[in-house]
Order: sequence, then C-alpha cells, then structure tokens
Amino acid sequence: MKNVLFLLLPLVFTCQTREAAPQYRVPDDVEPFVRLFETEARQRGIDMKIDNLIVEFAKPESNLVCGMCRGAQIRQKTIFISTDLYCWQQATKEAKEALVFHELGHCFLARQHTIRQFPSGDYASLMNPDDVTIYSSCLYPIGGGNECDKRSRRQYYVDELFNENTPAPAWGK
Repeated sequence: MKNVLFLLLPLVFTCQTREAAPQYRVPDDVEPFVRLFETEARQRGIDMKIDNLIVEFAKPESNLVCGMCRGAQIRQKTIFISTDLYCWQQATKEAKEALVFHELGHCFLARQHTIRQFPSGDYASLMNPDDVTIYSSCLYPIGGGNECDKRSRRQYYVDELFNENTPAPAWGK
C-alpha cells in the first residue's frame, strides 16, 4: 500500500491546475496613461507596478459604456475601451486619461462607482459612473469663454482617486 501511495503522490501534485502567468498587452495610445497612473500612485506613497493588464478596444454597442474593467478580483485584469467617437476617438487628452484612470481605479484600487456630489453639483469623484470629462478642457469652446475648461481640477480628482478622504476643494463648495 505504501508503494501505491508513493507512486500516486507525484500525480496529485502534477495534476493541480496552475493559474496562467499574467499578461501585459496595452495599445500604444493607452500605455502613457497606465505609466502615468503608476507614477501618480508612487507620488502618493503607493508602490504599484502594473504588469498584469490587457487593454482592448471594443466596438461600440447600444449598451456598452465607454470603459469596463473585468477581473478586478483576480490577478489578470482586462479593460475594454469603446471606440465610440465620444469615448475615445474625439475625446480630449484629459478625458482619455480620466477614462483610463477610472478603469484602473476599478481594476487596481478596488474602487466602486460613487454618485456623491458637491453642493456645487459637480461629482466628488472620478469614480462617478457618468462623466470622465470632469477635469477636461473644452472640446468645442464657444464664444472664447473659459467656463468649460476644468483642467485645474485634475489634482483634486487624482488625489481623491487614490485617497477617498481627500478634502473637498474650494470650487466644490
């Protein structure tokens, strides 16, 4: 009997399923945003090296949002970004960054959506489900005004992404 167990023991260990090695495949136009996310994390004392991410562009569908994170609870993360005109193709640089940061927030920071708003009516978090233009420049400035240029808000939203207890900014009150 001991001999049979001795022979079966290697089979038990070799038949165990192994998790596949994580992959990293990120399109060239998304890569700078992923690296910037890592940099922003390090600046806030969070040591983050993203080496387990796949980003794929997806054709827009009637119910597809601009982005989606799959695998937030497992090692291999996948982000889908819609090729819809307003989601990526015609989006400002800031809106693209915010979309990628939002999805990385789901995948790597375990952040969920929040609809919290400031008294001003502005969303209190980049993790809102509706608007990735919250620190974007104007896509179509009309009349030479500056009302829709919200780039000065970036610092707050990135701070809040990494720390939900970030104090409200003056413009939110």
